[in-house]
Amino acid sequence: MCKLAGKNVNLECANFVRVLHNYNQTHVYACGTGAFHPTCAFIEITGRREDGVFQLLSSTLESGRLKCPFDPLQPFTSVLSGTASDFLGKDTTFTRSLGPPPDQHYIRTDISEDYWINEARFISAQPIADTYNPDDDKIYFFFREVSWEGNDKSILSRVARVCKNDVGGLRSLTNKWTTFLKARLVCSIPGPDGVDTHFDELQDVFLLPNRDDKNPTVYAVFTTTSSIFHGSAVCVYSMADIRAVFNGPYAHKEGPDHRWVEYEGRIPYPRPGTCPSKTYDPRIKTTKDFPDEVISFIRFHPLMYRPVYPLTGRPVFTRVRVDYTLTQIVVDRVLAEDGQYEVMFLGTDVGSVLKVVSITQENWPTEEVVLEELQVFQVFSLHGYISQQLYVGSSEGLAQVSLSRCHLYGHACAECCLARDPYCAWDGHTCSRYIPASKRRARRQDIKNGDPASQCWDTEDNEVITGGCFTSNNSTFLECIPKSQQAQIRWYIHRPGSERREEVRLDDRLVHTDRGLLIRSLHASDAGVYICVAQEHTHFTHTLLRLNLQLVTHGQLDSKTKANEDPVFEPRHGGESRQRYKDYLRVMSSPFRSLEEYCDSLWLEKRPSRARGRGLGAGKWKHIQEMKKSRNRRHHTGREEEREKQERGRVVRTAEK
Repeated sequence: MCKLAGKNVNLECANFVRVLHNYNQTHVYACGTGAFHPTCAFIEITGRREDGVFQLLSSTLESGRLKCPFDPLQPFTSVLSGTASDFLGKDTTFTRSLGPPPDQHYIRTDISEDYWINEARFISAQPIADTYNPDDDKIYFFFREVSWEGNDKSILSRVARVCKNDVGGLRSLTNKWTTFLKARLVCSIPGPDGVDTHFDELQDVFLLPNRDDKNPTVYAVFTTTSSIFHGSAVCVYSMADIRAVFNGPYAHKEGPDHRWVEYEGRIPYPRPGTCPSKTYDPRIKTTKDFPDEVISFIRFHPLMYRPVYPLTGRPVFTRVRVDYTLTQIVVDRVLAEDGQYEVMFLGTDVGSVLKVVSITQENWPTEEVVLEELQVFQVFSLHGYISQQLYVGSSEGLAQVSLSRCHLYGHACAECCLARDPYCAWDGHTCSRYIPASKRRARRQDIKNGDPASQCWDTEDNEVITGGCFTSNNSTFLECIPKSQQAQIRWYIHRPGSERREEVRLDDRLVHTDRGLLIRSLHASDAGVYICVAQEHTHFTHTLLRLNLQLVTHGQLDSKTKANEDPVFEPRHGGESRQRYKDYLRVMSSPFRSLEEYCDSLWLEKRPSRARGRGLGAGKWKHIQEMKKSRNRRHHTGREEEREKQERGRVVRTAEK
């Protein structure tokens, strides 16, 4: 059936496990796509949990319809399932199964009206307590769907909720949700004249727990649907704002060609969407006890009029004009020296993970700081974190990534401070993991400002000094990678004979990349000392690299290789390109063995004598070197004499024979 439907045999027509839930200490409930024929069953675990034996209980096999998607690539939620109920994936519904087979039945959304749920893609379902009474607990689920406003079709993101104890209506909405309500999730950047840039396609949701388990912080990843603008954003919502929208006005629509407006009529009692519990009315024990007017009202008014806006009124992180989109999110709360921060781990569609912290200060806009970007898999999914480890899964396997990788931030206090990673601090010797309860003193860390001048005693440049050479019309690459992700790199050149340095003018021939400076078709005017300077957001600047780039003429190559020149490579009459190739071959056959060694020797020759002496061990170490030479000669002479005696002995014995 799967093959006949035109599905890919290798990528779709197999049993992809999409649902896996702990049932108890000895059993796991699992569902697979079954080549577009979803199936569920219990798996028994015998032995220890860590290395136990998994056995499928064939007697528990049942249809996975409304529990598991048909399509292995379709997003969904479970066990309160948000998925497609048909083969083509058009009939999307949010369901819950009640009772064991064969008497099992389902509570689901009403599919007769597309304004309940229309071509939805389900992202997440989360049980969240509403009050002290468990009967008021609700299931919040997040999805995106196709919405029609008159003749305008768009994709919008939603948050919806139902009561945990919803069992459907008695005469109307039988086996359908009687407490289903939904609202729009807005994630947008305010623009001029009230025209906002919207990110409407919800991709992932993460609930960050707080001290009050009834009020977690909701983090959500969105992307754009525009064909001319591509981007991703992360917005943050509070449960208080979400509940306020569900307790606000309902939306009303006169007909399919009309737009949604605020409902201004009488609202029946108990308020539609309220759970049956003693908190509101002890006489109503189940949803089957709701009056008919409550059931009728919620059937035609499932949408709330007001949308849910993010906490800050705008995204806390955006990515536009990049060759990837954000797809998943995991958030960790970290206590640092100067406060508490939420570190976001963002997955992309190209298999990389972005480690990001969003910093807010009074009277300043929110600052987005990318701490690290790590390539893990080609395609993957984030699976949360345990014991300071992030778990990243894909079809290739499961990867474990440490939340803190402080060793990447260099070996200086300034570099550690500039990284602005809440997990890391300078301990006086290295950039190491920051532990709030640690008794170690002098922990240097400044996440809010990232100012090493206020944290580090020694902020002198830790620059690398090196040299290199080039021949005309070749290309070269000067690598300079800052430890801080927030640094802006500027290149300067100090030309021979000039009194001051000047900034490198970039063009098609001199190209600045993320990893350094690319110079195409080198000219004689490109010779000089290149200086790579990193400028931080605090206007703190430090030099990372000084590189002396020298021009090597063909005459210099000849003079260096003339003594050991191979006759095969004698210069002959020919073009300039042929001569340059022969010059290169001479260098390869010379005592230096490579052009790089020749460049190093040329650079050492032109360094100041004081620096050369220091590097070669001259001065006070000269007598030690002479002692070593004489000792080597003495040992060498002794070995030669012994070898001559042995040779004479062999000659004598041969003669005797």
